[in-house]
Amino acid sequence: MYLVMYISHDVEQADAILQEWMRVGVEGATIIESAGLRQMMNSHLRDDLSIMPTLANLLRDTEVHHRTLFSAIRDDTLLQKVVQTTTAYVGDWSKPDVGILLVLPLLQAYGVEKGHPQQKTKARPS
Repeated sequence: MYLVMYISHDVEQADAILQEWMRVGVEGATIIESAGLRQMMNSHLRDDLSIMPTLANLLRDTEVHHRTLFSAIRDDTLLQKVVQTTTAYVGDWSKPDVGILLVLPLLQAYGVEKGHPQQKTKARPS
């Protein structure tokens, strides 16, 4: 079993990658909003705002948010499909702003095989 993690700087790109993953057979994923170290180092508290900020001041937010996708992949065949389809979408991994794809061995996983709540009925203890 593997944990596949894709980090994208672009919300639309992350959505497209997620669609590609589902197309090749990924049944579940977790999506979180994240920020990279560079964005954290470049961001600062908004000390330029007055007590009554204008709309223009509030809209000058330059912080960039990333999307991070996680999925537990059970077998090598699906893993290769995920890697191939992600690579086909982003192209050259050495170019800037294509994202980062990580594959980690997953030694133990609990609760990943629950299925959709309407597909399974939970048995209650007697």
